[in-house]
Amino acid sequence: MLLAVQGCSAKADAPPLAASVTPAASAPAQSAALAFTKSKDAKVLDGLVAVVDGNPMSLRDLRAFQRTAVVFLPPEMRDNFEAILQGMVERRLLLAEFEKNGIKVNDEMVENYITGILQQNGQTRTQVEKAVAEAGLQWSDYFERMREEVQRLSLVNMLIRSRVNVTPEEVERAWKSDPAFMRSERLEIADIFLPLPADPEAAAEVRVQAMEVMRQARRNFADAARKYSQGAGAADGGRLGEFERGTMTAFFENATANLGEGDVSEPVDGGGGLHIVKVLSIHSKGRRPLEEVSEQIREKLYEARLEERYQKWVNEDLRKEHRVEILIDDLALVAGS
Repeated sequence: MLLAVQGCSAKADAPPLAASVTPAASAPAQSAALAFTKSKDAKVLDGLVAVVDGNPMSLRDLRAFQRTAVVFLPPEMRDNFEAILQGMVERRLLLAEFEKNGIKVNDEMVENYITGILQQNGQTRTQVEKAVAEAGLQWSDYFERMREEVQRLSLVNMLIRSRVNVTPEEVERAWKSDPAFMRSERLEIADIFLPLPADPEAAAEVRVQAMEVMRQARRNFADAARKYSQGAGAADGGRLGEFERGTMTAFFENATANLGEGDVSEPVDGGGGLHIVKVLSIHSKGRRPLEEVSEQIREKLYEARLEERYQKWVNEDLRKEHRVEILIDDLALVAGS
């Protein structure tokens, strides 16, 4: 879920508050409605744009909602009258559900939620306060929006999460079909590192020594690494671990480009010295083991399904439980009279 305030974002593990567009207004009504938002005519401002459970919502209400809510919408939706109107209707429906289900959130819970957002996004409170102010809002506007977000997450947990499930079979199908879980050929390598001094003559001596070290390494790499290497893994025979081809430092990629399993490279320059590299083993490219990524896949599928189920609940199920009337065309008549 992403709630954006200019350059700030608040991420949580639940589906987004969406400004749905149901029912949609006609193009002329949309155009007229955008003009209405700039109107100063009291008769127009008092014109109804929607009625929710018998409670009227006027253009004046919409303008008040717009001032504090539009900055939380994606930028491409901030000039979309329908999105703003539907967002106001959705908020009214959610507030009714909070009351119906007894969902209340105290200030401490909101503070904890905001702190979690800041930590997750690597932001400071000062940065968010500045962004809120630049958006033309008071901190209290943001705080109350976050209160409603905590309430919404509680509502999701109460009414929707139990309806969402991801089976092992679905996880396996996603694993088999998603190319993201393919990995390149992997090499297990070991390295002997000989630092090159700044003095040219001393460096030349190290280069001569490196050729002898290479000859010894081709007989017994581990012994040569323990004896000569001044790099990582020297005590373990120079072993560095397993790496996907194409992800290593350039000099390692170059050194191993034409090596087979068990081969030892000639000395190559890189990282302030000379490296003699051995390919200990080669693992063919293929899918990452399912057990290694199954939880990651399950979480991704679950969150996608949860968002889909939430949107259906908001756009269909919730509206069946309430009476919602959108009155854009009626507002146009008020403006024209």
